[in-house]
Formats: sequence, structure tokens, C-alpha cells
Amino acid sequence: MRPGKRTRAIGRSRLDFPADVLSRIPLANPGDPDLRSPIRFLMWIARGQRRTVIGGAVFGAVWMGTQGVIPAALGEAVNAIIRRNGPDLVLWAGVVLALGILQAAAGVLRHRRAVSNFLEACVRVQQLVIRAAIRLGAGLPRQVGAGEVASLGTTDVVRIGRLLDISARGTGAVVSIVIVAVILLSTSPQLGLVLLIGAPISALLILPAMGPLERRQRAERQRRGAASAVAADTVAGLRVLRGLGGEADFAARYRRASQEVRRATVRTALVQSLLDGLQVLLPGAILVAITFLGARLVRSGSIPPGELVADYAYAAFLALPVQTLIQAASIWSAATVAAGRVLSVLRLDVDIASPVDGGAVPQDDDLVDEATGLIAPQAMLTAVVIADPDLASSTAARLGRLTDTPGDARVTLGGVALDTMPLAEVRRRILVLDRDPQLLIGTLRDAVDAPSARVDEAEQRPSIEQAIAAACGDDIVSGLGEGLDSLISERGRSLSGGQRQRIALAAALRADPDVLILDEPTSAVDAHTEAVIGERLGDLRSGRTTVIFTTSPLLLARAGKVVLLDGGSLVSGTHTTLMAGDARYRSAVTRGDD
Repeated sequence: MRPGKRTRAIGRSRLDFPADVLSRIPLANPGDPDLRSPIRFLMWIARGQRRTVIGGAVFGAVWMGTQGVIPAALGEAVNAIIRRNGPDLVLWAGVVLALGILQAAAGVLRHRRAVSNFLEACVRVQQLVIRAAIRLGAGLPRQVGAGEVASLGTTDVVRIGRLLDISARGTGAVVSIVIVAVILLSTSPQLGLVLLIGAPISALLILPAMGPLERRQRAERQRRGAASAVAADTVAGLRVLRGLGGEADFAARYRRASQEVRRATVRTALVQSLLDGLQVLLPGAILVAITFLGARLVRSGSIPPGELVADYAYAAFLALPVQTLIQAASIWSAATVAAGRVLSVLRLDVDIASPVDGGAVPQDDDLVDEATGLIAPQAMLTAVVIADPDLASSTAARLGRLTDTPGDARVTLGGVALDTMPLAEVRRRILVLDRDPQLLIGTLRDAVDAPSARVDEAEQRPSIEQAIAAACGDDIVSGLGEGLDSLISERGRSLSGGQRQRIALAAALRADPDVLILDEPTSAVDAHTEAVIGERLGDLRSGRTTVIFTTSPLLLARAGKVVLLDGGSLVSGTHTTLMAGDARYRSAVTRGDD
């Protein structure tokens, strides 16, 4: 992609991507936003890109201000024709040409700054939302729905970006109205007063509609977020729904949610249509008034005919700045609602406490769960058997401190409680792989090449090829058209469930954390592949602590230590000894089939 050549439609007409904007996106640091109110947040965004905002305002003022001056030059040219004064006609025709060239140049420069404002504001807000999602981590789904986050990253950022976009035209509209008013007052006070009185009245007439519009936009935004959440839940559980025959129920839920969105949108559109009508009616009324009074002044001999031509041109031109100001008011209302929704996520606190003083940093040692008595020895592959899958997942999350440990039931690493360690240190040392991992859109290489958990020893971690081989993913790579450079669709939907599990496992192995916790990592793969994974996993994780929550005999047989957790009691041993001597273990592993 070559900067300056690419165009894309983003919630508006085709946008030119200036090269200087592309060079800054993504932003190295989106900054620390002002979270006190939506208006302060929007002002903070504007200050963050003040160079392009001020530049757009300057060029917008020149662009629209020049348009406001052109009628005066046209009027003088008409007067020169009436006087049959050739030199004056040539002079004023040249002035009109020069103003036209200046207007065109300023328009191009204004548009580039407006596009810059739009793109940079969108990217800045998106990066802030992504940073908040990373900061909240596993706590994000517990506080915000997936559909809400998706709406923030699409609809709301565009509404905020449009406000920064129209700032250039809005400034030009104000400047041009002032210029035209001054000219009219100097040539014809009566016509100038019509403009000076008509413009404020136009603004006052739209103010009563702004409150209802903002309330209806807020209600519409909430309905859209709810509908997006229902859609996300439905798509995520589509396979299960088909198996249970629940498609009709979820389709009915989404139909109800979408109908609520439709009704809310129609209510918003009623007020918006009123504003759109005022954009035509109010400038038109000013045009009619100025034209009528100007014609009477010409008839009475108070002003020359050329002045009437100029006055009519002024009135016709004023339709643009007045419409722009009304449009800006509507965009401002939508942007403040969007900013409020963005702030609702940016203000969220991590629901897992982190020590303020930094806490202790342990040496590599055993991982101990004081609640159950589970001990995962250092540098050993430990398998944990829990018959209840939900309880197994919650235990895995507690071991990785994805949830807070209640009371005195702490999890320790090397004798240091995880809740006394900085969260960043816990995340660096311990990685939990869910049983239903989600893959992001991108190449297969990007999906596997996870950031190193051992920054100081990054060169010692497994290569991408080694991680894929250990996860038995070689057939996935060879089966895709472009190997590691093949694209994976959103959430990995182009792959089967077993393929997604293996790619996610390869990414976890590539990250090479001190402690790797796997929650049923092979539940969707066949028995032969599962056996190979069990063998290769132990070899690749040699010298590292690994905990697997599983009931698969093929994985349990490869573990150095097997622990059965059942109703608060704990039994440990090897797979062979527990199969021979513990009926509860045998029932959990064989699922009740002896």
C-alpha cells in the first residue's frame, strides 16, 4: 500500500488517506484521556490533534470566507458592465478568478485536514478502547458485553470522528457568516440586519430539538448495543444451538431486539428529519427575505442593480454555512452520546486487585492452591482430574488469577501469594489456555507467534515450527493454501474446533511461560492426535511447570503427577496407580463406563 493513494469509505463519502496521517497510524501512544465528562473527553481528543484541527479551521475559514467575498466582486463586475467600464470589468473579473483559485486551493487543504482529523480521532478512540480491554483482561466480559465493545469500535468512533471532521467546515461557516454580515452592513444596513437577526434566530429554532435528539440517540445506542450482544451470543453458540434445536428461540430474541432498534431508530429519525428540514427552510427564508428587500431597494434607487446581484449571491451562499452549522449541531449531539458510551468502558476498573507497592516477585517454584491442597511441582507436567467441567474451568482460572481468590484460600507460586504480586508479573509468569480459545483474524503465523512471556530469554523459547509440531498442527499448515501466511477468518471460523484448539495450544507453547495451565486442550481432537500431543507436550515443556485439567486417559498417562479433586478431597499419584486403586478416579476418567 502506498501512502496517499488509498481510499476507503468509513461512515461517510470516500475519504482520501493523506500520507502524513498514515505515517502516524497507529499512534505510538493514544495518551491519557480526560474521563470527567463526555465534553471534556471530546476536547481532550481535539487538543491531542490540535495541529490538524487548527490547520483545518484556518483553511476552512479561508475556503468558506473566500466564497463569501466572491459575490462582492461579482457585484462590482456587474456594475462595471452597467457603466460600460472595460478596465474595471477586467479588474473585477480577475479578482473573481483569483478568489476562485484561492478557494479551490483552500478547499483541498481543508479537506485533507478534515480527513486527518476524522482518521486520527477514530484511531485514537479505538486504541483507547483496545488498551482498556487489555487492561481489564478476563474481567472485561464480566463487566461489558461483547456486542457493546464491538459497537464502540465501529459506530461510536465514527460519530466522534465526524465531529472532528466537521470542525473545519464549522469554523468556516462561522467566519463566512461574519464576513457576509460585515459586507452587507457596510453596503446596506437593512440587508445586514436581516442576516444578523436571521442567523441567530435559525440557531435558536434548532436548540429545542437538540435535547430530544440526544435522548433518542442515547436510547437508540443502548438498543443497538443490546442487539449486538444478542447477535454475538447467537453466533458464538450457533453450533450448540443447532444441536439443541434452539435456533428458533434465539432468532426470536434477536428479532425482538432488532425491532426495538428499529423503533428507536425511527424515533431518532423523526427529530433528525426535523433538523434536516430546518437546514433547507431556514436558509431559504433568509434568501427570500434578502432578495425581497434587495429588489425593493433597487426599485427605490437605494442600491445599484449590481448590488442586488451580490445580495442575492450572498443569500444563496448563506444556505451552505447555515446548513453546516445545523449539521454540526446534530453531529455534536451524536458525538457526545458516543463519547459517553466510550467513557463507560474507559472508566471501568480491573475487578482483580493489584498491590500498589509492587509486591513480591517469587523464584521459580511449586504452584500451590491452598483451597484444594493442589500442588503442581516445578518443572513437572501435572494433570488434574475434576469430573465437573465448570468446576475445572473455575479452578484453572483461579490458579492463573483470572479471578480473585475469596477469603484465605490463596494460590501461591514459590511461597508468594499471587494476590500480593503485580498483575503484570502474574500474567508474565502464568498463562491460562481456555477450553474454548478464540483466534483473532489475521495470518496463521500471527496466531501462533504469541509475544514472549520470557523477555530476557526470548531466543530460548520454542520456534513457531516447534510449537506447531508439538500441537500436531503440521497438517493444518500444509492444508492451507499459503501455509503460515494463510489468512484465518474472524474468531477462527474457517477452522474446525479441533484445529482451533491446536493452533491456540501452539500459541501457548510458543509463548513459553514459566507456568502453563491448560483447560481441556484436546477435547475436540481425535484420539490418535491427542496421544501424539500428550507425548510431544511433555518433551517441549521439559523444565517448565505445566498443569493440565483433563479427563483424557491419553494425556493422563503422560503426566508425571496426576491429582484427583472430588468434593473437597484430593488424591494424587500416577494414572496407572489411580486407575487401579481409586474407583472415583476410574469413574471420572471412563465417564462411568468400567
